[in-house]
Amino acid sequence: RPFPWCIGKQETCPFQPQKHCDITSPISLAAPKKTDYILTQKLIKTLKPFWVFEKEEELQIFHNL
Repeated sequence: RPFPWCIGKQETCPFQPQKHCDITSPISLAAPKKTDYILTQKLIKTLKPFWVFEKEEELQIFHNL
């Protein structure tokens, strides 16, 4: 799970790149590289001690909107 805040919110499909539900089009539709996953995990690990992520209960509020 490289991007836990995106789970269930991914509106784009790699097989239909013309579909997206954002205000602007994506910068890139390319799939993340292995280094992207690794760096994201390192960033998450670094940020967790600073309490910058919502709790699961708070995330559910946004999922239900």
